[in-house]
Amino acid sequence: MTAKPSGVIVPVVTPFNPDYSLNLDEFKKFVDHLIEKSVNGIFPLGTNGEFALLNPVEKQRVIEAAVEAAGGRVPVLAGISDPSTMSVIENAKIAARLGADYVVATAPYYYRPKPEGIYLHFKSIADSSPLPLVIYNIPSNTFNEIPLEVLQRLSDHPNILGMKYTTRDMPSYIEALALRSSKFSVMMGTDSLIYSALELGSDGVVSGLANAAPAECETIFKAVSSRDLERGMREQMKILPLAEAMFIGNFPAAVKEMVNLLGFRVGPVRPPLSPLTERERNTVAEAVKKVYG
Repeated sequence: MTAKPSGVIVPVVTPFNPDYSLNLDEFKKFVDHLIEKSVNGIFPLGTNGEFALLNPVEKQRVIEAAVEAAGGRVPVLAGISDPSTMSVIENAKIAARLGADYVVATAPYYYRPKPEGIYLHFKSIADSSPLPLVIYNIPSNTFNEIPLEVLQRLSDHPNILGMKYTTRDMPSYIEALALRSSKFSVMMGTDSLIYSALELGSDGVVSGLANAAPAECETIFKAVSSRDLERGMREQMKILPLAEAMFIGNFPAAVKEMVNLLGFRVGPVRPPLSPLTERERNTVAEAVKKVYG
């Protein structure tokens, strides 16, 4: 049986050239860098990866490049989200053919299914997917919160091995942590709460900030896991300026700017997302300087 995901998993930004075409050479170089910094998993086609702005062929090329760059060193968790259950099932089969290790899907978006519809969406995916499924609960973007009772039912499915929960609602997150088991992981997706979530018992974090601070995020995870809480808190406070700057402009523009400033050519965000203004870029640069000098 495949192990449940854990540790620091990076929802990797998708590099674009100035004309917004994919820059897969830089993508593979960047994935290699993240793995060299000891992250525990690579998640292409997440929110940081601008998955909704890529066409189906581009999505396949990104997954293929992630698998090639990872080279079996860490698992690849491929994003397969779509409002249509049938489309997500097809995406899961494609991800399996391309060599991914897990698939990740949000709740449906645009439409507002009832709780039973959300349950059946994920159950149908898990029933049909050749790969284990990780649920991605991000109500701020899908506008569909996955109810706790639905998550409870889904956590028992043999092909659903965990969830990423992006929230600032810590009482809700603590309730979700009660679903943890030997085969089902619960991972935090809010970067300013990495330390807090791990101290509460999270299996890991799916951290957009790890694009810019992979070593620091890994240090927080290892420190809290070994109960060196002082060191974990110190590292969390070190990267707090980056966490606070992440949402400047149209997300993930600030994250990509951080990575650009650190020497990788990940380029701009795609339209309709707007590039950072000069003032915004300066603010992001100040945050990077605070952390890295």
